[in-house]
Amino acid sequence: MTRFITFLFVLLVIFGCAVKTDDGLSLKRYNKINAYLDEKDFFHARDTFNYYKLEIAKPQRLILEAFIDNAFNDPESSNKVIDEIFEKYADVVNDSVKLKLLEVQQGNYVHLYEYEKANQTVKEILENYSGILSKDEIDDYKNSQIIWNALSVQPKQEVIIQRNTTLAIKRDAAQLANLKVQANGIDTDFIFDTGANISTVTQSTAKKLNMKMLDGSVQVGAITGLTVQSQLAICPEFTLGDITVKNAVFLVFPDEALAFPQINYQINGILGYPVIEAMKQITITQKEEFIVPKVPVQYPLRNMALDFLNPVICIEGEHYTFDSGAVGTSLYNRFFFKHRETIQGKYQETDLSFGGAGGTLSKRGYFITFEPEIEGRKIVLDSVQVFTENIGDKPNMYYGNIGQDVIKQFNKMTINFKYMYIKFD
Repeated sequence: MTRFITFLFVLLVIFGCAVKTDDGLSLKRYNKINAYLDEKDFFHARDTFNYYKLEIAKPQRLILEAFIDNAFNDPESSNKVIDEIFEKYADVVNDSVKLKLLEVQQGNYVHLYEYEKANQTVKEILENYSGILSKDEIDDYKNSQIIWNALSVQPKQEVIIQRNTTLAIKRDAAQLANLKVQANGIDTDFIFDTGANISTVTQSTAKKLNMKMLDGSVQVGAITGLTVQSQLAICPEFTLGDITVKNAVFLVFPDEALAFPQINYQINGILGYPVIEAMKQITITQKEEFIVPKVPVQYPLRNMALDFLNPVICIEGEHYTFDSGAVGTSLYNRFFFKHRETIQGKYQETDLSFGGAGGTLSKRGYFITFEPEIEGRKIVLDSVQVFTENIGDKPNMYYGNIGQDVIKQFNKMTINFKYMYIKFD
């Protein structure tokens, strides 16, 4: 599994007292904000940091700033801060924090499509910090090296938006939202999915669209904890209406890995986060429209963050991953533990199934009525899964994953990656 393509990639953050300081108040503020980062609660981390940052010693302040800039999609600023830490404060930062800063910097380079720099950062990690890495982590980094090395000599992805664009959304047999992709003189339907860390395509579709296959193979981690073997490819160019996408990266799966014969259903491809984020703003409407403006619109709301390539939304002070490709919302064991008394008093425990490209698994949980307040409006969703057990091979730090059932409660939803908001109307 590689942390950079698994659906449950975990952004590693700093733990405990990592900077030498005699300032007790500074350390107290630092630890409080760091605890929020540890829990993936980027919103409380940001707000608390902004309130107390003048009370935090500069080395500690820069460390926190690097992580917060990364979480709110400012990779250039995050990289500059990390460089400053290594240039000026390397002697007061321990190796575990240096490692985690380099991990974040690697992610920043990936956001910027600077794959050679990402590759060099991984090389530095393996050369200087292998002693504090587990065998699985070392294997992860070696797998990442395969990816970044293959991409390092490829041109950067480019998205050109000619004008305000409206595309028709087509629902497939699984009721997933698809867009018409045109490449190599061929039209085909691809799912669009903000929850996919990287775009995906079947071998037969990659061949039809004349994608360029790259050397090597990589292990892809799935939510089930299983792994799937895949290859990498570059699509020289495809269009979505008046939008042109050049040099997009795709994972290439065997056709059968994305086939569901029980319902006679075959996925051709998935447009993932890197393509969607590069559009800067998208709107999905109840009329099944996918709207991309030429210029993204500024708005005062800032309720979205990123956990590497996973969008995160704040709802009623709780942080959830946000996945436009998920048909339904799922709530994790963190939500269950917080609301255990209410859930156990009203609902019956049962077996819940979940899965993805790696297969399907079952965990214990409940079907409940989920009633969040969003944009000042309370919505009611019946039969939402709440898991009492952890999903995946790492702890679930989020309260759940928000899917299309929430989106459908509103006339339209806008995701803005430049100004970092998700707006429902």
